[in-house]
Amino acid sequence: MHIDLRRQSAMNKIKVGVLVDDIALPAWVNHMLGQIATEEGMEVALVVKYAYKQRPEKKIAAQAAPWLLSLWMALDKRLVKVGHDAFRTEPLVSTLPGIPTLNVEVESRECGDHLDARDLANIAAYGITVFLRLGSLRPCGEIFDTASCGIWSYRHGDEVVERDGPVGVWDILLDRATTASALQFQTRAGERPHTLQRSWSMTYPVSIHRNRSHCYWKTLSFAPRRLRELRQIGEENFRLKYTKVGTPPAFYSGEKIAEPTSGSYGKFIGQLLARTVAKKAGGLRKFEQWMLLYHFGENGHLPDRLFEFKQLVPPKDRFWADPFVVERHGEYAVFLEELEYSKNRGHLSVIRFDANDQPILPPVKILERPYHLSYPFMLEEGGELYMIPETNESKAIEIYRCTRFPDQWEHVMNLMDDVMAVDTTIWRHDGKYWLFACMRENEHAPLSDELFLFWSDSLLTQDWRPHPCNPIVSDIRTARPAGNIFEHQGQWYRPAQDCSGKYGRALSFQRIDVIDETTYKETPASRIEANWDASIDRVHTFNRAGRLTLIDGMKTRGKL
Repeated sequence: MHIDLRRQSAMNKIKVGVLVDDIALPAWVNHMLGQIATEEGMEVALVVKYAYKQRPEKKIAAQAAPWLLSLWMALDKRLVKVGHDAFRTEPLVSTLPGIPTLNVEVESRECGDHLDARDLANIAAYGITVFLRLGSLRPCGEIFDTASCGIWSYRHGDEVVERDGPVGVWDILLDRATTASALQFQTRAGERPHTLQRSWSMTYPVSIHRNRSHCYWKTLSFAPRRLRELRQIGEENFRLKYTKVGTPPAFYSGEKIAEPTSGSYGKFIGQLLARTVAKKAGGLRKFEQWMLLYHFGENGHLPDRLFEFKQLVPPKDRFWADPFVVERHGEYAVFLEELEYSKNRGHLSVIRFDANDQPILPPVKILERPYHLSYPFMLEEGGELYMIPETNESKAIEIYRCTRFPDQWEHVMNLMDDVMAVDTTIWRHDGKYWLFACMRENEHAPLSDELFLFWSDSLLTQDWRPHPCNPIVSDIRTARPAGNIFEHQGQWYRPAQDCSGKYGRALSFQRIDVIDETTYKETPASRIEANWDASIDRVHTFNRAGRLTLIDGMKTRGKL
């Protein structure tokens, strides 16, 4: 639903309440609440700590996991080190000292969990705008009357049937490419939850702890984003935007596993171990290497038969990836990331093609820094050739100018500073410059999950205005840029990486339907899967200019 920005009614103050069953909270929750507390016009005004008068039998039973799952989780946490554990508990008082706390008792009924009328009256006195539910509470009854814009809840995982086990377990066991998450809200008891944001992350194989931690670090940004929007457009417009009807039906066609036992877990854990052993065994004899594939055709022709592309395979001590094509006076140059395995740090190189459309090897190094470089995005402006490489390790988006084509470059400026961004892609369209980049809003979140959009009236500036729909994509399958935006038969397409399951798995071409200062919409239109050659396992960049089209692929080669 489109909200008319001219009719927005901003709110002066948002008071956030928190519903928890313990004052010692996971690190991701403390980080989120700390972020909300520092936002202009927002206040974490109340913590409601609840305890059950009589703990429901179902909840008590759910606490005891089957022994095989418990063993797996214990070994996982011991053997797989996660740099920043999203579930390390920290006392809330260290994040928000002096915050008012109410201790209440909850009565569990068939329809949900109810609070005493006296406790409800005490809660109502705080004038809460939004309650964040951060525990197992099933809110029911008058608790909804104490928050003017409802109760918001995170949903981690996307199970449509009841399953035991932590979030992310079944995504790993069933070999799913993605792990889903969402932020939802309700304004009254019995109401179907309305979705405020949905997102999909890559499922990390084998490790429950790693898979969950990456997912939860990302989702901590969901609530602050929607709270900022609520404050900007007001409660009425917020409800109109997110209270949607006509949700299509969802069906589950998988195996029934309502109450998993150690035996049923054993079946799936056995399948997981078999997949893992097979992968490890393959890695003893072979290795994977990014390489290039190119195709010369008619000028402007879009080649669609991948088996017709010629392979350009690097020596075994390095890989070539992220090719960008530039045509100057009939000469073609391909700019790329080159990474020597012994250094484990990418630099930028160029491969020129001769008059017979043959590559001139080896590549010539054009740019090296004390940090990793990749994705050398190319843009021509006012007769000058500019390059915007991926420089995430420097926490900046840098832009360079070509002083001698194609091998000499100088740093011009930073388009953005103090950002965590990869694969910046700029599109000049309708008199504006649109900057696309995958970003993360906290340092522990994944980098490939969410795409952000900015715009400016000029290229060489730091005045890039964030799009109000940011992130415009929150999906590991289509977020990360994969090359220049291009036109085909009157439509504009944004190449995107599908990183579900594994990095650079496939290419998705997203048709840009609407782009302006208030709205962005795109639709998946077509894909390139790495299935035309048994030795090529992935593909993740697409670029073309004139007669030359380049992609890259992950090739499996023998170690000997």
